[in-house]
Amino acid sequence: MDDVIWSCTTSNPRIAHALLTEIQTGDLLHVSGVLTQPDNPAEPARLTVDDLEVLATAPARALQEMVLDRYGDYVVVFDADTNTVPVFTARGQWVGTADCPDAIGTLIEIHERVNGGDG
Repeated sequence: MDDVIWSCTTSNPRIAHALLTEIQTGDLLHVSGVLTQPDNPAEPARLTVDDLEVLATAPARALQEMVLDRYGDYVVVFDADTNTVPVFTARGQWVGTADCPDAIGTLIEIHERVNGGDG
């Protein structure tokens, strides 16, 4: 379906690596996996991705619009279109979204306390 955004996870490192390093906003993707609805109907459904195929790439974005940066064992995505900052471990595990760049450190600290980091 065109123009659909899903919250998703994967256990396949190849897919996580592709999403962090190769896929860009606007790419047309074919994604297959298992869609599950949480117990609380107010929460969004989650997609566990088993396979990912790029059907068409988006036109190249200007470099100043989006930047990947490393914070030790973490990767963050700065996008000029939004103040929020997605945060992943360097291995591709989803950490969360910082409300602003100043909140990245707090999000990483909480992740490390709960999960022991990604070292």
